[in-house]
Amino acid sequence: MNPENTNTLPIGTVLCNGDRKYRIVKVLGQGGFGITYLAIGEVVVDNVVAEGKFAIKEHFPSAYCERKGAEVTASEDNRSNYESSKHDFVAEARKLHVFGTKNENIVKVNEVFEENGTAYYVMQYINGESLLSYVRNHGKLSYNEAMKILLPIINAVGFLHKSRINHLDIKPDNIMLHDSLEGTVPVLVDFGLSIHFKKNGDKTSPKNVLGVSEGYSPLEQYAGISEFLPAADIYSLVATLLYAMTGTTPKSATELKVSDVRNAFKDRLPDNIIDGICKALNKSYEDRTPSIEVLKADLGLAGPGTATRVIDLDHDKRESKGKKGDGNKKIMLIAGAGAVIGLIIAAVFIFKPSPSEVLADRGETGIIPDTVAAIQPTDTVKSVSKANSLVEENKETPVQESEKAIRPSAESGTETATVSGKSTGAVKDNTVDSEPVPTKPKKTEEVTNGTLSLGYGTWVGGIRNGKPDGKGKLTFTSRHKVDRSSSEEANPGDYFVATYDAGSLISGKLYDSNGNVLKTITP
Repeated sequence: MNPENTNTLPIGTVLCNGDRKYRIVKVLGQGGFGITYLAIGEVVVDNVVAEGKFAIKEHFPSAYCERKGAEVTASEDNRSNYESSKHDFVAEARKLHVFGTKNENIVKVNEVFEENGTAYYVMQYINGESLLSYVRNHGKLSYNEAMKILLPIINAVGFLHKSRINHLDIKPDNIMLHDSLEGTVPVLVDFGLSIHFKKNGDKTSPKNVLGVSEGYSPLEQYAGISEFLPAADIYSLVATLLYAMTGTTPKSATELKVSDVRNAFKDRLPDNIIDGICKALNKSYEDRTPSIEVLKADLGLAGPGTATRVIDLDHDKRESKGKKGDGNKKIMLIAGAGAVIGLIIAAVFIFKPSPSEVLADRGETGIIPDTVAAIQPTDTVKSVSKANSLVEENKETPVQESEKAIRPSAESGTETATVSGKSTGAVKDNTVDSEPVPTKPKKTEEVTNGTLSLGYGTWVGGIRNGKPDGKGKLTFTSRHKVDRSSSEEANPGDYFVATYDAGSLISGKLYDSNGNVLKTITP
């Protein structure tokens, strides 16, 4: 047995699945529901037999079972729970096998089998460190650096959400930086808490696991997730961004305040990006960012981020010190499927790689909405200078705060996003009925998005006929009634996120200058 933990398999144990054999080398990690090992197995490439490294996860819910030698047993009292947990474990492996083949940023699973009274699945060995370890070793990251790692993960979570899967354990420790033959790829791991929901809302398996990660789990997860809730994973993603940029684990969801978040990013990010971060960390999931698409818009990530790009995480730090440095470590972010992740994994999965488009990052500091936009694909590796010119030719104009209005609806939680004057969300079109006349009908102005000075404050959002119309934000510059239909007064710095119909209030929420909700107001 391993002297440090009698619950783990002895080093040197051989696991068999038919003709395939895996020898346990070391313990990589252990949680309440399973144990992950590093194992050596044989792989065949044409006529060459070689040893390859694999990660093997063992189903071992310690609350329900114990180990006797290599065998895992459960008492009669716990048998039902143990078998149900094993069923979920096997279902998790099968889902990962499918999703991993379609998205390069989700951990790959090769096979699942039963032995020793329990179940095992064999997966990609991550040859690298976690985001948690990376930040500890390199220090807090800039927004550019953090997004170069997190954007592919954000896209991978969006991919999962399209299949109605909640990961429910996104955190720096579960984002690995895998060093493959093609570069370093961010990979989302540990689906032990994930839940798959049917279209009717039911779970696809009877999983009733309740687990949280302090600082990264949203408030509703403490009571258990009973419905498909993209906002839960969105909270965890942005809490992970908070860690990456501060180097500190965020406060738990019960303690984290909007003012804490604003202070952490003050003078580091534009106000519109900070607003997007705060919305994603809202305590109430009903007022939180509802989808990955809206999150990307709120964070200024205009493009889909599916292009393969060579980037250098250490560039900003070297530039700030005025030196180039040697042996630059380049990281390739791959947000789409089809690229080779390594000879061993390719041999096991028998996948054929598709041509990768490789673009060199310009190493810009600051916000990166223009550098994550989709780039025209190429079939060959471009030189750094050629790639830079391609980025320059294809970059989009950065979203300006005055051009972008993305605000929560007090009624439905839907969003209106306007980027560079083009609406990407739903603006309520309340046209004014014209009086019937024998000639052509009376023409009314269309709803546009912009800025309107009201004397006591400034409205940014939908405007028609010189009045607020649709969704937007009213920031007060002097003490004044929030709306003529209400006696509630706002102080300078307070803001009102609301929906109007031709100047008439439909509903809205008043916030103080720190972003705390003061009151919901309806006529």
